[in-house]
Amino acid sequence: MRWIALPFAKESRNMPASMTSKKDFYGWKNLTVAAVLGVAATFYMISFSYFLPYLVEEFGWAIRDVSFAATISMIAMGLCGPVAGLFIFKYGARFAMVLGNSLGFLGFLLVFLHTQLWQLYLGYGLLMGLAGGLGGMLATTTVINNWFVKKRRLALSLLLGSGGVVGIFMGRALIGLIETFGWRNTALTISFMILLLAVILPAIFIRNKPEDLGQVPDGPESETENKQKTVPPKASYKTPVHFTAKEAMRTRCLWLLVAYFCLNMLAMGAIMTHQIQYLFDIGIPAAMAGIALGVMSGFMAFSQLSVGFVGKRLSTHTIAVGGETLKLIGLVILLLTKSLPFVFVYMIVLGLGFGFAMVATMNIFPDYFGAKHYPKIMGNVRLFWTFVGSAGAPLAGHIRDSIGSYEIAFQGAIAVTAIGLICLIFAKAPVHPSIKEPSSGEVLPNTA
Repeated sequence: MRWIALPFAKESRNMPASMTSKKDFYGWKNLTVAAVLGVAATFYMISFSYFLPYLVEEFGWAIRDVSFAATISMIAMGLCGPVAGLFIFKYGARFAMVLGNSLGFLGFLLVFLHTQLWQLYLGYGLLMGLAGGLGGMLATTTVINNWFVKKRRLALSLLLGSGGVVGIFMGRALIGLIETFGWRNTALTISFMILLLAVILPAIFIRNKPEDLGQVPDGPESETENKQKTVPPKASYKTPVHFTAKEAMRTRCLWLLVAYFCLNMLAMGAIMTHQIQYLFDIGIPAAMAGIALGVMSGFMAFSQLSVGFVGKRLSTHTIAVGGETLKLIGLVILLLTKSLPFVFVYMIVLGLGFGFAMVATMNIFPDYFGAKHYPKIMGNVRLFWTFVGSAGAPLAGHIRDSIGSYEIAFQGAIAVTAIGLICLIFAKAPVHPSIKEPSSGEVLPNTA
């Protein structure tokens, strides 16, 4: 099969003229394929909350026990983080996409076939966790960071926003598929979508770096601009020196970001895994729950796409803090939600916050630490946040099984999110050790 051999051959050899021509910047094609892959890979993260109520109903398993599959998935993603970062750094993001998402295809196939908890843990837990860690966002954002520098914020906004746009319809479609054809056939359908969109498509079209095609980041028009060495404006500060993974790990900023991500994932693991069950608990019909989640995805997409334009006036750090504040407000509304109108208010506010915070924090790492060692730095960070975040889903499930309500679990999620917000506020841009410390009269770049 020629398409298997093609992706891992030397890219600059025997490329068609159209692919190496400076007039035909390949970065936007890469972005399109990465966005399609990203949409397919969102099934690793969001589909479980849709399957959970139906699995509990069919097999009679405790919510806590079923939720443990999400915990295994996050732990597997975290454990493979540093290895995935090294793998991508050495072999390229495309190889990681193909290999990782092949595991995701097998994972959903096993979910389709499973009849016992250990099979669910293996399929949705281990295989999809490894798939998301190796072939998901780390790989796609690495490609975007390689191909875009000045236009990175716009490119990442489009990449992440595409998932939100599709999410407008995904929630309702998933519930509709499950209720019409059953959860098994839905899992089978997803498995073949992963194979087509997240394995075959990137294997054929993704290119790791512009240098492989004789091009430059951002396209040919940026080559002259880069030679001018213009000083970037305050709102788009980027480190002038790339941090290695070891250098980044020695900064206070990175550990504050680690703490923020750990606390954020702990809270969101509880909320996102159980929000469908919670909506069922308060009497929201399945169809309306799907529509509400579609609304959240729509507003998330709007805010994600807006970052590329808002970022011209505001710093990445400011956008991230604002997004996280909206998320906190959304969680408070969720705790007060007892009727359908409040469900939609919660979804709108949380969706806006999610979108702003997600794109901004994904920009913070290459902006603060540089893009050269991005996969290794992010791989190490994921090792921490997924371990802590993995406790959110089963802990919330245990509370629900024990007292019959999610109220205490969601109160804890609000408190944890607030602490994470404080950590994010103090995570200011670090100065590379090779740069002379400023004297008392000098001022460091401020991203706040």
